[in-house]
Amino acid sequence: MAESTTGQNLQAFQALQLDFAAHIRNPELNPIPDGIEARRMTIYVRLIYNNIESFCANRFPKAKAILGDKDWHALVREFVHRHESKSPYFAQISEEFIAYLAMERNAEHDPPFLLELCHFEWLPLYLDRLVGELPPYRPVAHVLEETLTTSDFAQVRSYVWPVHKLDHDFQPNEPPAQATFVLAFRNRADKIDRKVVDGFTANLVEFLREPRVVEHAVCAVLGLATLADLDQARLQKIEARIDDLIELDVLISQRSTEN
Repeated sequence: MAESTTGQNLQAFQALQLDFAAHIRNPELNPIPDGIEARRMTIYVRLIYNNIESFCANRFPKAKAILGDKDWHALVREFVHRHESKSPYFAQISEEFIAYLAMERNAEHDPPFLLELCHFEWLPLYLDRLVGELPPYRPVAHVLEETLTTSDFAQVRSYVWPVHKLDHDFQPNEPPAQATFVLAFRNRADKIDRKVVDGFTANLVEFLREPRVVEHAVCAVLGLATLADLDQARLQKIEARIDDLIELDVLISQRSTEN
């Protein structure tokens, strides 16, 4: 008899938990559970929503500015109501928000670039949370002869929309003919930055995920048999670009990882 009573109590408590969570997710749709004071429940609802909204607003400020307060709060409330987060950690709310936009959101009135803009705004947080450190810096004398590899703290993303330009005053209806390549990275001083790069740079950084001699990598990316096919001016620009990527801690000398 005691076991039966315990089981009934557990089922009642679990049902109360589900009703409690449902009301917090959408207080307009789901009534306050029986036995809970309305004033206290209102406090819970406001606290949970304000925390989630504040975190999203801080991570996606341009998205919020473009949508405006009314549409922004409607979006966040629907996110809280509909999305079942895979992570219990508060710091991963922004990833859950992007997953919701990518897989569940279906609002025709949303700006067509909303998902890409939010992903662009989220990239610095992703890099900030990566664990590890870069090897000691070593200068490179002859860049074309060096074996380089891409830093684990560098990411290249291709966007249909010009995400770096989007704001309240610039909201195109159609994407440009060319994709936007964004290089995001964290350097040895733990400074995080994002730069728009050309297709060659984006492809080279990705190609060097595996350590390769720079001359061979450049030829592969450009589809050349040898660098002799390049004019001197173009070659010098490529060397200068690679030097910049080394200084930014995007490309790492393989020699610096061997000790």
